Amino acid sequence: MAPDNDTDQTRHMDSLKRQFDELQLECSRLKKQQKTNPYRELFERSADAILIIKGGQFVDCNQATVNMLRFESCDQVLQTHPSELSPPTQPDGRDSREKADEMIALAFKHGNHRFEWDHRRADGEVFPVEVLLTVAGDNDERVLHTVWRDITERKQLEEQLLQSQKMEAVGQLAGGIAHDFNNLLVAIIGHSDLLESGLDDRMDLLARVHQIQHAATRAAGLVRQLLAFSRKQRVHQRVVDLNAILVDLEQLLNRLIGEDIRMTVVPADQIMPVKVDPGQMEQVIVNLVTNARDAMPEGGTIDVTIEPVILTEMPQGASLPIEPGHFALLSVRDTGAGMHEETISRAFEPFYTTKEVGQGTGLGLSTVYGIVRQDHGTVTISSRPNQGTTIKIFLPISAGQLSVAESTSHTRAPGGSETILVVEDEETVASLVTNVLEANGYTVLNAVDGLDALGVWELNDGPIDLVLTDVVMPNMGGVELVQELKEGGFVPKILFMSGYTNLAPDRLERLDEKVVLIEKPFSPNQLIERIREILNGC
Repeated sequence: MAPDNDTDQTRHMDSLKRQFDELQLECSRLKKQQKTNPYRELFERSADAILIIKGGQFVDCNQATVNMLRFESCDQVLQTHPSELSPPTQPDGRDSREKADEMIALAFKHGNHRFEWDHRRADGEVFPVEVLLTVAGDNDERVLHTVWRDITERKQLEEQLLQSQKMEAVGQLAGGIAHDFNNLLVAIIGHSDLLESGLDDRMDLLARVHQIQHAATRAAGLVRQLLAFSRKQRVHQRVVDLNAILVDLEQLLNRLIGEDIRMTVVPADQIMPVKVDPGQMEQVIVNLVTNARDAMPEGGTIDVTIEPVILTEMPQGASLPIEPGHFALLSVRDTGAGMHEETISRAFEPFYTTKEVGQGTGLGLSTVYGIVRQDHGTVTISSRPNQGTTIKIFLPISAGQLSVAESTSHTRAPGGSETILVVEDEETVASLVTNVLEANGYTVLNAVDGLDALGVWELNDGPIDLVLTDVVMPNMGGVELVQELKEGGFVPKILFMSGYTNLAPDRLERLDEKVVLIEKPFSPNQLIERIREILNGC
């Protein structure tokens, strides 16, 4: 039996040697093929997905394709028909199969064709790709060399840029409209205040005046929202505790939401210093809670919370770009009707609203967007139909010292007997201001622009105690007027007024010294108080 065992062992060893030799030959062949065909290495190492299509079927693909489509292997991709990797329709509404045939035909006609396409991963997620089809071979041997590049991030950046450009364009329009509205509101508010003071014995007429004042106040609020959205509103930022703003508003918010809605307010358990305009931040919170209330006509819950967060990357769905760092996160969550994707994509557009006519201006979230952008923060919206909405505001934590709230006095300032030069190109504003000043004892000189004011100054015999001038005017604006007066040796007291708050700060910066500005619309009392403060040297 021993010889037979030796023979079997010899045969087994010979078989192993042959297998080893064949393996070495295969490895040698593969190495040689790799050296003589570097394209294969490039094919496999490409970051873009590369597929070979022949006869309408996949015949080869690289690892990037497997990763992009979230398949388990290349074989699994090759067993899939190309039509299964596209949604039924493309973004332009066309049938995917019909449009794919057209794109392939163009590639065969011209040799190659580049276009954008929506594909579908193994888990069903639809994503955008840039496709390059290149035809290789002749006649029946022709194949399509297909390259896919995932452009999801690029599309998101393009959408953000488009949204930013749209907001900027509407913002410029809003600034111009606000300027004209503010001039009109000065006259409306001023004359209604003057009427009110003379109608103490006419309650019927007084009630109508109050309606005018109420409408004017609402109009002024809409203008402020327009300016906040467009970043044209002059802001007074200071470092405040976001918790304090929320806690101070809680009582007001409870009155806003109604009895059929339960609201919880949870501030952070630590100070949250942020650099904001406190009045604007109050407006943000009120707008968000009001929107949440309107989404729940049959009742529900609203949760308003503040918490510290550390961001190492952009939050998903962020409307504005921000740098990583420490942030105060203000969240408003409701259990209301929720929103579709299309509604979310347009939520920050001014005047866009899903509410019935007369139920909303469409400025609520656009105002939030504008204010948060001014504060170098960002906003995200997460929502689904019938599953509620959560809006998150991320505001950078400030390293500055918390400011002390300023006290305000409501004591009416007295008039005076000084001479005031009023420089205003809007006739309705100039008339109103003149009437108010003269009614309070002042002597008033009038000019329609800076050039006219210089002539009035030269012809006037007596002293002019104060110049009340608009900032933006034709021919010569208020800043240029003041510069001309100073070059002539005159240093008058100046009060600027403007309803064009996006231009005023830039122009006022040309003056070296501190300037005083009263923003339109203002009431007669506010004007008299400010003038008296300047004349008294306060």
